[in-house]
Amino acid sequence: MKHLRPAHRPSRDRPSLSLVLLLGPPVLCAVAASHELLYNRSGVLDWVLAAAVICPLLLRRRAPVAVFWFCWAVAMATWALGTVSFSEFAVLVALYTVAAHRGLRHSLGAATAVELGVVLVAVRFAPAASVNDAFVILSGLAAAAFFLGTTVRAQRRYLASIEDRAQRLEQERAQQAQLAAAAERTRIAREMHDIVAHGLVVVVALSEAAAATTATDPEGARGKMLLAASTGRQSLAGMRRLLGVLRAEDGGDRAPQPDLGSLQALVDETRSTGLDVRLTETGECATLSAEAQTTLYRILQESLTNVVKHARDASRVDVVLLRDGDLVGFSVTDDGRPSPGTDAGAEARAGNGLTGIRERVAMFDGDLRAGPTPSGWVVSGELKLGEPR
Repeated sequence: MKHLRPAHRPSRDRPSLSLVLLLGPPVLCAVAASHELLYNRSGVLDWVLAAAVICPLLLRRRAPVAVFWFCWAVAMATWALGTVSFSEFAVLVALYTVAAHRGLRHSLGAATAVELGVVLVAVRFAPAASVNDAFVILSGLAAAAFFLGTTVRAQRRYLASIEDRAQRLEQERAQQAQLAAAAERTRIAREMHDIVAHGLVVVVALSEAAAATTATDPEGARGKMLLAASTGRQSLAGMRRLLGVLRAEDGGDRAPQPDLGSLQALVDETRSTGLDVRLTETGECATLSAEAQTTLYRILQESLTNVVKHARDASRVDVVLLRDGDLVGFSVTDDGRPSPGTDAGAEARAGNGLTGIRERVAMFDGDLRAGPTPSGWVVSGELKLGEPR
């Protein structure tokens, strides 16, 4: 399928890039050294020493420390014999590898050894008037290799810690969902009792009051009967929704859920990631039923999670909650640009999280819309608070 190609391309390119990074430095050193040796018409010994200092670089990732000290020893032997060539730049490549793949102790030891070689080369081979210049230039090259390697190592460790933390968070989330599954059935049974018992008590009380005042206050009795009917419909709607959850066999999230009173905390938590999250509430959303508040909270939570996970370079998120009679509208709009490969980016946004949102909206016979906008991505829809069909 066409929309899968962008996602697969990086995995095919990675081995080629790794091969280039592995072979590139030794090849460059070999080319420079060969040109110099041919130009100077060097002897067999010079060619052997050049090969001895360059060839070990092919194994530098497997044994960075051993390769460095071998290259350094060959370079020192070359300098002791009274020659210097471009092949000795292999020592800088080995220094970078040690700094990038080993700890600070090995890196400082290698850097000190290289600096000792720099002093030797500057004093022995540079013209008397240019010793300082040679020392500064060569020291700068050694320092650049050292600091570049340590920077790469620090970045690699940082990325590894982020990946490890993400994996642990996923594991904790899965464990919490499993632990909550059994407790949620008890909660559903309790809510079923509360909805049915409370609803029936109210209906009975209103009906008795209406019957007692029918002769003396017909209008008041009529209002009580209408209120009893409304209460009964609300109780029936809540019971049907709970029964629908009990019938579900997909093992979905049944953990105890918060209400809209926790929405501001969710916004603040998302805002702490660096996003400018703006919440707008219109209408009497605080008077919604517990089921509606729970559903809306989870929808907004999942939408904000998708923004944090998938919206590239997003800076602002607008969360809107609007109640109009028996309809509650919601929308979460961000300004994140699409991922490389439009189809692949859309597929990432429309993953399992959006499926969960669609299922929650369907509980209230609502509508859901999700897709890209000219400036980002939007998830919007409505919940119907009346009796489900």
